[in-house]
Amino acid sequence: MINRVRYIWQLLVLASVLVISGILVLPRIGVETSQAVYLITLASVAAINLIVYLIMFAGIGKNSKEGMLFMMGGIGVKFLLYLLFILLFWILTKNISKPFILTFFALYLIFTFFTAGHLLKLLKNK
Repeated sequence: MINRVRYIWQLLVLASVLVISGILVLPRIGVETSQAVYLITLASVAAINLIVYLIMFAGIGKNSKEGMLFMMGGIGVKFLLYLLFILLFWILTKNISKPFILTFFALYLIFTFFTAGHLLKLLKNK
């Protein structure tokens, strides 16, 4: 329970830092992504990682066979949710630009490493 709350708290802090840095830094470095698109992408990536973490966290306490099933399920859900996000974004905007792709993958990597680090700490403790 404490690990989940700690993860959610740290995820919110990371998202807040990225919101502030995105609002301050993106216009100054010449990235042509609007702030609304950046904030929607950031919120979506954070929500997807929270969902995936909760799925994988449920599998850590199980036996090895069920735990592996939860881990693989979490990876599959993550893939499908990101695919759904990109598809919906493309349908709504009819344009996926190079700055959006770079922003999306930068956020994807930041949150993936963050989630993977927390899961590795949990697995070491269990």
